[in-house]
Amino acid sequence: MPSLLEDIPDGAPCFLDATIFYYHLVNTPPMSDGCSDLLARVEAGAVNGLTSTVALAEATHKVMLAEIVRLHSFTPQGLITRIKKHPELLDNLTEHKQVAALAESLRLFVEPFTFDLLKRGADISTQQRLLTNDALIVAAMEKLGLSYLATNDDDFDSIPGLIICKPTRT
Repeated sequence: MPSLLEDIPDGAPCFLDATIFYYHLVNTPPMSDGCSDLLARVEAGAVNGLTSTVALAEATHKVMLAEIVRLHSFTPQGLITRIKKHPELLDNLTEHKQVAALAESLRLFVEPFTFDLLKRGADISTQQRLLTNDALIVAAMEKLGLSYLATNDDDFDSIPGLIICKPTRT
């Protein structure tokens, strides 16, 4: 059973999934509070935050889509198709740039995306029934020797060896 983000012990190294950055930057009560509090603990040095280029790219993508939804009062359904038909929707977006700036300001260790991670992630994907980006996170955590995963993604709940910590949802 997953723990809460606030249960991550001080001093613990913890992988930060895309959802942590997303909920910090896109106000989604009550989940945003827990994610922002965790990032404050990382900034203070209480939690040793690590992430990957894959997680940061996914967070950047999600924040970009959220900005388009907010600016144009769109529903998320069919949004990618709409953007492909109207690429001008991407003009003047800025909020997605905050993801990289946040990771940089927190001085997070960022595991780069490599060919070896891609190969290991492909194996994990079929073994653990995970989609590619989630499997790449597990591969990065395995490489870094991490157990704690801060996420709001239920797909990680059944992965052995991980200690899943999530924001409060209610």
